[in-house]
Amino acid sequence: MTRDYLVFPRLFGARAAAIDVTVWHKHNPLLPVRLTDGANLNPSGQIWRRFHLGEWEYKQDPETLDDYEARQF
Repeated sequence: MTRDYLVFPRLFGARAAAIDVTVWHKHNPLLPVRLTDGANLNPSGQIWRRFHLGEWEYKQDPETLDDYEARQF
């Protein structure tokens, strides 16, 4: 019981302005995005993003042979 009221003041404490998430995670964009390496987007291949130094960065997995063959039919 004594620990419950100690958490309350921390709810309104100062927070970081921008959290730097350097872990890449899957992303499904609705609009085209600019990749970090400047390459064009492939019709297939998973897009990944991370929040780094105050902005989003995007990269894409290379297209595999199976992805290419599946796109042909």
